[in-house]
Amino acid sequence: MNPKQLHCFITAAQEGSFSKAAKKLYLSQQALSKTIDKLEEELDVPLFIRGVAGLQLTRYGEALRQSAFPYLQMHDNIIADLQAMKNESPQTLSLGYPTGLLINFPDDFLTRFITAHPEVDFQIYSAPDDSYNRSLQSSEIDIYFCTMLYNAPMVQVQYHYRHPVFAVLSQDHPLAAKPVLSLADFRGQKLIGLNTENALNARMEQVCQKQGLKATMVFSPAEMGLIFKLIESTRCVSFFGSDSIPLPPSIVKRPIDDLDLDYEFLIITHKNAPVTPIMEEFIRYTRSFF
Repeated sequence: MNPKQLHCFITAAQEGSFSKAAKKLYLSQQALSKTIDKLEEELDVPLFIRGVAGLQLTRYGEALRQSAFPYLQMHDNIIADLQAMKNESPQTLSLGYPTGLLINFPDDFLTRFITAHPEVDFQIYSAPDDSYNRSLQSSEIDIYFCTMLYNAPMVQVQYHYRHPVFAVLSQDHPLAAKPVLSLADFRGQKLIGLNTENALNARMEQVCQKQGLKATMVFSPAEMGLIFKLIESTRCVSFFGSDSIPLPPSIVKRPIDDLDLDYEFLIITHKNAPVTPIMEEFIRYTRSFF
């Protein structure tokens, strides 16, 4: 039973004749009769008494008529509401984040959400940390991703994720046999670093210098595929902070017991700006990856 069938039924009941109802519905009488026959077959009850004087409702037909009116009204209201939403001013959502931060998400993280919301005008800005920090002074962007809290009086933290920095290495690496590592374990190892200019990377470099450790290979986060291949094939070791980064099956992670350093991920909005429904939905979507 669908709204079209019910509309045909109601019209036939009101007109008391298939021929009159068919004209009103711009259908052939045969098409209307087939629609009513199919409806009676689906419900397994007779709806009309067909006689010389015209159509009369059975008790089943009368019950359906009384129930169908509010159902069709609700159906029409739903269609009207959806059309009104469609005709509203376009929704917008602007997102800013420091270059390289999206390595913490699957490749289709943004495209999946964007394609699911064709009615939204997305504006996305990626910038190095320094210029990104300056951009937080304005309120032109709806949602910011960051790895430390900038301009705290001006912003509202919507989500704060924290995870200890850990080592990533091949499952065949000798160090993988240890459930927990220490910084001393990495002396003499081939270390891979990232060239992202942020506070976490700077602190990690300071820790490594104190331990006599230095990255012999430094790559951009955009080269994560190459980093994984080097870890798998050359027994290199690297340090990650986010537990949400998808790792190949052959790469394992190990905690570092004497490294007091956390990776942080924050979703922030401007304190005086309203959080719209599409912003709330995107924030929930982002949080689902942590």
